[in-house]
Formats: sequence, C-alpha cells, structure tokens
Amino acid sequence: MKKVLLLNFLFLFALLGQVAAQSRTITGKVTGAGDGVPLPGVSVVVKGTTTGTATNADGSFSVNVAGDGNTLVFRYIGYLTREVAVGNNNNVNVSLELDNKQLSEVVVVGYGTQNQRVSTQSVATVDALSFKDTPLTSPQQLLQGQAAGVQMTNSSGVLGAAANVRVRGTSSITAGGQPLYVVDGVPLNDGSYTASDQGGSAALNPLININPNDIESMSVLKDAAAVAIYGSRGANGVVLITTKSGSKGQKTQVNFDYFTGVSEATNQLKYMSAEEYRTFRTDVAKARGTAVPSFGNGVDSYDWVDGVTQKGSINSYSLSARGGNDKTTFFIGGLYSDETGFTIGNELKKLSGRFNLAHNVSENVKVGVNYSMSNSDMRRVGVENSTAAPLTGAYLQSPWVTPYGPDGNFQNTGFIVNSIAQDALTRNDYNLVRSTGNVFAEVTFLKDFKFRSDWGIDFVESDSKYRDPDILSPGGYGYRSNIADNKWLTTNTLNYNKFFNGHTIGVLAGHSFETSRMDNMLVEGSGFASDDLPNVGSASTPLTTSATGSEWALESYFGRVSYDYNSRYLLEGTLRRDGSSRFGANNKYGTFYAVAAGWILSEESFLQNVSFLNFLKLKASYGTSGNDRIGNFAYLGLFAGGSGADYNGKSGLIPTTVPNPDLRWEETAQLDVTLNATVFDRFDIEASIYEKNTISLLASQPYPYTTGFASATRNVGEMRNRGLDLMLTSRNIKTADFEWTTSLNMGFLKNEMLSLPDNKDPEGRNFISGSSAQRAIEGESLNTFYLVRYVGINPETGNAEWLDKDGNVTTTYSSANRVVVGSAIPDFTGGFTNRFRYKSFDLNTFFNFSYGNKVLIDGLRFTENMTSAYNKSTDLLNYWTPENRNAFAPALNSPTLPNFAQLSTLHLQDGSYLRLKNVTLGYTLPENIVSKSKVLSSARIYVMAQNIWTLTSKDFRGPDPEVSANGGSNLVAGESFFALPQPRSITGGVNLTF
Repeated sequence: MKKVLLLNFLFLFALLGQVAAQSRTITGKVTGAGDGVPLPGVSVVVKGTTTGTATNADGSFSVNVAGDGNTLVFRYIGYLTREVAVGNNNNVNVSLELDNKQLSEVVVVGYGTQNQRVSTQSVATVDALSFKDTPLTSPQQLLQGQAAGVQMTNSSGVLGAAANVRVRGTSSITAGGQPLYVVDGVPLNDGSYTASDQGGSAALNPLININPNDIESMSVLKDAAAVAIYGSRGANGVVLITTKSGSKGQKTQVNFDYFTGVSEATNQLKYMSAEEYRTFRTDVAKARGTAVPSFGNGVDSYDWVDGVTQKGSINSYSLSARGGNDKTTFFIGGLYSDETGFTIGNELKKLSGRFNLAHNVSENVKVGVNYSMSNSDMRRVGVENSTAAPLTGAYLQSPWVTPYGPDGNFQNTGFIVNSIAQDALTRNDYNLVRSTGNVFAEVTFLKDFKFRSDWGIDFVESDSKYRDPDILSPGGYGYRSNIADNKWLTTNTLNYNKFFNGHTIGVLAGHSFETSRMDNMLVEGSGFASDDLPNVGSASTPLTTSATGSEWALESYFGRVSYDYNSRYLLEGTLRRDGSSRFGANNKYGTFYAVAAGWILSEESFLQNVSFLNFLKLKASYGTSGNDRIGNFAYLGLFAGGSGADYNGKSGLIPTTVPNPDLRWEETAQLDVTLNATVFDRFDIEASIYEKNTISLLASQPYPYTTGFASATRNVGEMRNRGLDLMLTSRNIKTADFEWTTSLNMGFLKNEMLSLPDNKDPEGRNFISGSSAQRAIEGESLNTFYLVRYVGINPETGNAEWLDKDGNVTTTYSSANRVVVGSAIPDFTGGFTNRFRYKSFDLNTFFNFSYGNKVLIDGLRFTENMTSAYNKSTDLLNYWTPENRNAFAPALNSPTLPNFAQLSTLHLQDGSYLRLKNVTLGYTLPENIVSKSKVLSSARIYVMAQNIWTLTSKDFRGPDPEVSANGGSNLVAGESFFALPQPRSITGGVNLTF
C-alpha cells in the first residue's frame, strides 16, 4: 500500500512539474526598426494557436506559452510581419521593419483608419504618389478616372471652375449632388460662396483653396458601411482628405516644387469669316425675297474668336518642410501660383500656407494642430448663358462688326458685348480668403482606450467687385458683394481596441456639434460721373441695397463596432443620429445605420493549396445615409419685408413660404457586395455590385396659384441607382531596372426615377422639368432629354423634317412632338493608367473615358440659326441645292428654314469619348550626381502634357464632349451653352528634396 501511494505521489509530482515546464510567461518589447520608437497595439500571437495579446502604449507585452519550441508572430499595420522562435528565452525584444506595400493598404475611413485587408468598407484611395507624379492646380483633378464609380465632369475651362463629382450616381433631385469633403476631420462648408456671382461667372471649385502638394491621400467613401458614419450628409458619398505630417525620428526634409506651362483651347466651334457671312446672308435674303441686310461699310472684318483667345500660362511654386523626433512631428507648406486662362479676362492667383504639428506631452497624451490659410484673387469672366462671356460673344458677334469705331476708340456693339472693350475697361475682381483647421488632444488610458477631442473651423470670406464703364453700360454700372460663411465644430470620440485569443474588437463612440452662419451684403448702382470712379459708392442711382443672414446647426451622436476573428471573419456595425435645424419640429432627428460582414476566403484550408490565389475576400454591407442640403428655413412659414412688401406707401410683410413641420430627411438605402482578389501575386481585382434607393426625395412641389404660392419644398418621390464598379491593377514587370504597372477602373450605372410628385406629361407620367430640353420622368433617368426628333434634310425637296409622337414625318416643327431621346448619364465611365520606370526615367500615361451619354450643345441653336444676325457655323454653307442633295442645311428658300435650328435632336450629340488626359515624362538625377551638391538628397525634372488627344463619335460637332451644365443643379446635366472647352497644356517642372 505504501508503495502504491509513493508511486502515485511521484507521478503527480512529475505531472505538475511537466505542466509547470510547459506553461511559462514570455515578456518583451516591440519597437520600430531604425528609430527604436515603441509600437503600441502590435498583435502578438503564439503561432498555430489563438493565444495572444497586444503591446501596451510603451510597446511592452506579456503572453503565456506552453513549454519550449514556440514561435511568436508579430503583426502591425504598416510593418512587415515577423516570426520569432522563443526557444528557452523568457524575454523577447523585437524590432519591426516598415512595409511600404502595406502602408499603401492603410485607408482613411470616417473618424479613423483601417487596414484595407480586413476592412469591410468600400473605399477608393488616391495616394500621395499620384499627387507627386502629376502637378495639379486642384485636388479634384485626381478624382477623374481614378476611382470606379466616381464620375468627375468639368463644367468649364474657366480657371477655378467647379467640377461635378458624383459618387455612384446622383442620390437627390434638389438637395445637392456633390460629395461631402472632409479635410483632416473638418467637413468643409459648401455654402453659397461657391455659387455663381452676380456676373454669371462659373461656380467655384470647393477645393480651390487646397494646395495639392499638402495632401497625403484622398479616400472616397462609397458604400453604406463607409458613409453611414457621416449620417445625414453621406448619401452623395464622402471624400476624406488627409494632409501631410512629419514622422517620429525623421530628419527634417525640405521639398521644393516648381512648374510652368502654357495652355490653349482643345477645340473651337467652326464659324464664318466676314466674307462668308456677307455672302451667305445675302444669298438667304435673295432666296427668300427679303431685304438684303446692311453690313456696315462692307469692308470691315474682325475675327472675334482670335481676338478673345490667347496662350494661357501658369507658374506654380511650392515649398514645404517636414520632420520630427520622439516627441514632436511637423509639416509646414506654402504655395504661390499665377494662372492666366486661354480667354482674355480670366486670371487666378493663389497664395496658401499650412502648418501641421503633433506633440506627445507624455506616453499617454498627444496634442496637435492642423491649420491652413489661403487667399485667391481672380479676374472672372462670364460663362454659360451670358453673352458677356468672351468666347460666347465671339461666336455670336457678327464678323463685320469691329471692337473699334471710326475714331479708333472702343464702341458699344449692342446686345453682344464688346469683349475686347470689356477686357480692357471692365473690373470683375473676386477675392476669396479661407481659414480651415482644427486643434486636438488625444489621451490613452487603461491600455485599450483612447479619447480624442477636436475643435475645428472653416471660415470663408469672399469679396466680389464689378464695374462696367459707360461705353458698355450707359452711365456706368457696378456692384459689390461680400459673403462671410463661417463655421465652427467640435467632435469628441472614444475608441476602444482589444485583441485576445485571435479576436480583435474595435469600438468607436462619438458626439459632434457644428454650426455655421452666413452673412451676405450686396450694393448695386448705376450712373457714374466718370469711369475713373471704380467704387459702387460713387453711383448716383442706387439700385439694390441688401443685407441678409442665415444660420444652421447640426448635432450628432455616432458609434461603430468592428470585430474580426483571426483576420478571417469580419463584422462591423455603424449607427448615427443627427439633429438638424433645417427640418421641421416633428422630424428634427434622423437615424442612420449600416451593417457589414466580410470573409477572407483565402485563409480557409480548402483554398490553401490553390497556388495562383494570394488573397480572396468577400464582403457585403447594407445601410442608410441622408441628405440635408436644402435651404435653412424651408420648413418654416416665412415672411419678407422690403420694397416688394410695401402697401399704400407703408412698409409691410408678405408671406413667402408655406410652413411644413413634417419636412424630414431625404434617406438613401444602399446594398453593396464586393469581391477582392489577388492572383499570381500580380493582379489585384475588385468588383462591387450595388443598389442605392433614395426615398422621401426633397423636391419643389408645385402649388395651385389660388394658394398664393408657386411651390414648396416637400418630401416627394423615389429614385434608384444600380451599378457595378470594377478595378484592376496589374504589376506587369518588376526588375531592378524596369517596372511597368497598369490600372483600369470602370463604373457602370443605371439611374431610374421610381416616383415623382403629381405633374403629368402627355404620356401620363409624372415629371419635373430641369431645363427646356431635360426633365426627370417616372420610369426614366434623372437627366432625361425630352426633345423633338430631327430626321434630316429631304434629298428630294430640301426641306427639314421632324417626327411626331407616332413616328410620322412632318415638315411643320410645331406639329412634331417631344419624346424621350436619351440620357445625360453615361452607361459607364472610367480611367486607364500605365506607369513605367526604366532606371532613372519614369513615364505615366492616363486615359479617361465616358460611354453611352448624350450631350446637348445648345449654343449651336444660335450659330446654326439661318436667319438671325448672329455669326454662323460653317456647316450652314453646306445647304441643299439641286446639285447638293445630301446637305446639312435646308434649301435657302425652304419654308422649314426658319425653324431649322429650333430645339431638337439636331443639337443632341453622342457624348462618348476617350481622352488622353495626361502624359508625364520624368527623369530623376542619379544619386552620385545629386550628392555632389552637398545639400540635395534627390532631384527630378519632368514635362507633362494634358488633354492632348480626344476621340469622339465621328458626328460630334461640339468643342468638347466633357460638359456639365453650370450651376450644379442635379436636374440638369450634359448641357453646354458655349462653355469653355478644357485647355490643352504643356508643363515642365522640377522636384527638389533637401
């Protein structure tokens, strides 16, 4: 018995000893290679198990392992994964190397960053490399053709003009269509300072004040999982802009960038010379039996287009410095640029500066500031629907009219403004000052928690001065407009991140409040004693004195929870509740949400032996977002005073809007399914299908005139966008001397109006008019062209012919019927980029394209009017005669001639195009040459050409297929009334790093 007890005791003792030997604690510290900076939050996992932990704020860790022979796996975003054999060591210190490839996979999302590998959000990123290789004047230029599902269309070739950016289609009728722009956490104001001023100038680019050289990356949030965190403002997508900062332990680096270049119009309309004009109008008059018009003295001739166009130019200087130590990092940048457009009277000068600073007060406390200030001075010119626009007037002005009278002085040329005199004598100056930035503090506590508090501003002030001389406006005319649109906001967030046994949990909770006030003052007058008096205060007759103010506020509560298991199974949920001052008392608050899931299939055992498959992820999301971009007081019953409200000589008030306490959020629900794959370690593929449904559309609903109101903003209608986004990146060749990378992206889109307020067309469908040529119709797209169908010239009779609604041919324009003839929304858009590097040479080529959309070149209605006094298109010289039966224009004696240029499909063009948008060739000086300077660390010279070649349909007759109606209304797209084409430019520059 004693032997049995002794044996059992010895066995138990040995077993306990074995257990003790198998389980032990390993401690250590993880730092960055090179700088030795501790890395907090590094994942430390015992290989082959789910046992693990994460490093503390000082980089230290502690993990239990079973016995000897274990291996620890260290993973950290932006660094190479490292495996370390423990052996019999109880203390393991590890340094991790930066992974340049993985750094590019870190994407900026709402209120944080994520590793693209484990992200369930659909985010398209334009990184700093794209900015570095392409000298730009506006960040919006890099959104064109760079991200699937993102359509960027330039509205005009005017300097500083806005572009229309649509993320997965338009999600609203009247409540704005542009994405929300957020710079370093500050949502930019998109107030009325961006709209056209009194002179009919182009709407301003909302990013005009941002120096592209200051930007580190741009992220476009596309699906519900990404945009729901911005709730009421996410329906049109969100563009997050992150500016540059310094790095810990980075030696101070100074960068200087300079480029200069020239530009010209890519194309121009064809127009008659004075001799062609006189002959044509004389022949028309004789054929129709009318009086031959007078052409002055019969010898005058002036090429107005040549007179108002010129070689544009640009000079841009940018200087920056960045660096840091263990405590403090910084970035300082400045820009000065001076541009002259290819039409007279269009100039833009910009001066901007940026200062970004972050400082670690202690291991757990970090503070910082991001601040920029800019000043933009412009000479502005009219564009759409303005005969005062230089190129518009040049096309329409009769070529026998000259800028100068018999005495050699400028003369008044009537309805079509004398653009040459306007450029020399008119003052049209615009100044825009903007300050944007934030200060923040971050506190890390209890190891896994981080609290951050931000205070931000976006202050915008614009000053517009206009003064016409007596020769153009008898007596003289002028105005001055001042707009101040100032916003401040505060955001407070709490983050919790925890890793344990293969599980990673991230929790975000936050609150924000922002408010903005806009003040607008306008003074207008006429009757000046002298043209030498530039200020409107010198006018003898005040025309307008106006001062208005408006204010709005938004309060938000939001949260996000993310979970992943072994970086394989991914879940995320987002919730946001917004309260807006823009909505009625019954619907102040709206709740928006998103749920998303992801599965990294390539980590599963059944795909481990698929040799060509490197990565495969399937993810899906569903959620809602909103839109509140309407007037600040649309829900109130408002009254107005002023000159229109006086009664019997007494001041009074009149009602202007109908109260609607039930006015609520416009809401968009989106479903997205995405597949990401990397194959053959060379091809990265992403394919997303989505559906966006917008309900409770905010639109203007017509009212019976008996109510005393024409219309009111109501929640009416429903719209749907369905699409497919495709992205492909191919690393074709990579050797020591030669690299070739290709990327292609395409976005397919189908838009449909599902319901609209009761307003029937002849076919019994509800519709809302956008323009004389375009409307939103139930069952059709938001931007449907609704026009008379033009057939052509009858070769036997020489008459113009149109179709009625039944398809019967008629020669009577008034008997023809308007029908649906196409959409301004493309079937697909995209971009194609190739990057080459051979030793010290680099070559980048970029094409963008659009297919399946129609564009209306509306200016042709005037230049192809055969009986007007305007100048004419040379196409009209191809008119019908018995010898010329396949003619463009009708016979000169045809009864259809007066209506030939009436609004019809004659001027509706196929807007499909393929454009070589950018070609850049650079050369980086070899290190052995640069080192001889003793101060330079790198130097690159380059030359770039933009918009140098465009392929359109063979019948396209406009100056530029890339058109977007000025003004930004969602109801009107793809229309152009003498809009300036995109410039063709050649630029050369240098990048120096010290």
